[in-house]
Amino acid sequence: MHTLQIQNLSKTYPNGVTAIQNVNLEIRNGMFGLLGPNGSGKSTFMRTIAGLQSPDSGTIALDGVDVVADPMHMRQRLGYLPQEFGVYPRVSAWDLLDHLAILKGLLDKPKRKAQISALLEQTNLFAHRHQAVRTFSGGMRQRFGIAQALLGSPQVIMVDEPTAGLDPEERQRFNNMLSEIGEQVIVILSTHLVEDVRALCTQMAIIAGGKLLATGSPIQFVAELDGQIWRKTIPKSELQHYQQSQRVLYTQHFAGELEVVIHSQSQPTEGFKPKAADLIDAYFFHLQKHDTYAGALLTV
Repeated sequence: MHTLQIQNLSKTYPNGVTAIQNVNLEIRNGMFGLLGPNGSGKSTFMRTIAGLQSPDSGTIALDGVDVVADPMHMRQRLGYLPQEFGVYPRVSAWDLLDHLAILKGLLDKPKRKAQISALLEQTNLFAHRHQAVRTFSGGMRQRFGIAQALLGSPQVIMVDEPTAGLDPEERQRFNNMLSEIGEQVIVILSTHLVEDVRALCTQMAIIAGGKLLATGSPIQFVAELDGQIWRKTIPKSELQHYQQSQRVLYTQHFAGELEVVIHSQSQPTEGFKPKAADLIDAYFFHLQKHDTYAGALLTV
């Protein structure tokens, strides 16, 4: 069992933007979801943990070792799939993995060959091992990204917005693979997609404006709002009225009509029907609770 402890972590860029503010987290083996809107500080948080930049203050410890003071300790135990994973032109999947494995210190050729073969099989890319990675589809490239992240048997794996742009089939395949990996190590999934966290993660945190708003399990988040979520189909012209009279979490188009979803601890008097709470309700509830979100039109 591995433990990643983050205490009082903060980072402000030279332009004055505070990207993360006093973040405290403890993450253990399994899938951990870091959920937040674009620009919330998720990528800064991931880069700081990976040792790609130093925090202004705070500590990061992996199994008790301070990796801010000793970043190599983390790098030797980390697999990282950033949001933008660049590849070399005209280099095959096998050759690129072989090159990256050597950079990670896998110098024993037979062992390196065996691990590359196993990872290409695991990511369903072995048949494409001689194909240039730049010619891969988006889903294949993301699976290759996971293969390179798994080189060297890391203890911590971080993936940043991994399913953005993938079609539903590739997204499901990728998520299944992440879920299997998360049984053995710490996997941090940074995303703005609520459904990925709901499907994969046993623990999660909501982040916005660089601040950690809430932590817990998806089940906990949903249970806290049981019996407090209500819905109503309305004409678009009435939206402003409900935004002023109710605590609107979000609106969405449903069957060509506009549906407004609100939070209320008691039965609203304006014809609202109860809605089974979901993680998306909890997500918007916490964003609004901390004044980081003023309501938006969500199309589903």
